[in-house]
Amino acid sequence: MKKGPGGRPVRIPLGTRDILTAPKRSGYVRRFVNDEGDRIQRFEEAGYKVVREDIEVGDPVAGKESQIGSVVNPSVGGDKKAVLMEIKEEWYEKDQKEKQDRISAGEKDMKRQLQSGHNGLRATSATGLGPDDII
Repeated sequence: MKKGPGGRPVRIPLGTRDILTAPKRSGYVRRFVNDEGDRIQRFEEAGYKVVREDIEVGDPVAGKESQIGSVVNPSVGGDKKAVLMEIKEEWYEKDQKEKQDRISAGEKDMKRQLQSGHNGLRATSATGLGPDDII
């Protein structure tokens, strides 16, 4: 248990532990990636690099991080591990802009379709019949 002033135990409420924090690095964006399937390889292909530093991650009371070689590799529960990875900030910002541009284009297209009435939806009455239904 964490000790406070005078060596007395300090209560730490549930839900306040933060095992997935790491020191920032200037010019880079860091994130933890679950080490399952080919996720690490996919992130590396996107420009991320595995962080290989001797750093402490998370709250000290949240559990002890483990290292595989010099890779920061904390347990994230359920017998799963995560790997700390980083990408150049300029690449991250470019990826985020491209992602937002795709979202914005999709939203614009949905609004256009709704305004034109060509959204694939039909107005129906309380009976479930629409204007094209023959009675």
